Amino acid sequence: ATRAGALACGVPPAGHSSWNGDSIIQHGSVNVGVAISLPPEKGGGLLVATIRDTHAKGLRQISSDVKQLAKNARSEKGLTVQEMSDSTITISNLGMPQYGVTQFTAIVNPPNAAIIAVGAAIQKPVVRNGEITIGTEMNVTLSGDHRTIDGAVGAEYLATLKRLLENPAALLV
Repeated sequence: ATRAGALACGVPPAGHSSWNGDSIIQHGSVNVGVAISLPPEKGGGLLVATIRDTHAKGLRQISSDVKQLAKNARSEKGLTVQEMSDSTITISNLGMPQYGVTQFTAIVNPPNAAIIAVGAAIQKPVVRNGEITIGTEMNVTLSGDHRTIDGAVGAEYLATLKRLLENPAALLV
């Protein structure tokens, strides 16, 4: 979902912007913030770590970056300011197996213009070509700062994200 979220940022271009108090900033690089949960002994809660230039990285590099940032966040030293700054869109994934949340709404993290809430992928009966079969479905919710992303832009972004997630080969390019 992280790479798909980054790739979808360019379609539409307004999907990759932020509010600057009196103007909209269009960003070049897609720096995706990833919500990381902290264990109780670290105070619990969530923080957002930044994967820089996510749009230009492959799946393995993104996975490696997320794992390293999560390890750093949970270490005694924690994340640096640099590791937590400059995200342009955030992804929160409560749909991970340990949570099993199927749908939720996340709150935008300023100065980001949007946050994507990813629910659990679950198997359920679906109709394909007039036949009932088992399919996998996942709910994704986009919360946006309407000063930069209105409903039409959000819908276009989600349509692009959906297309990418339903065609995973497109994420390998």
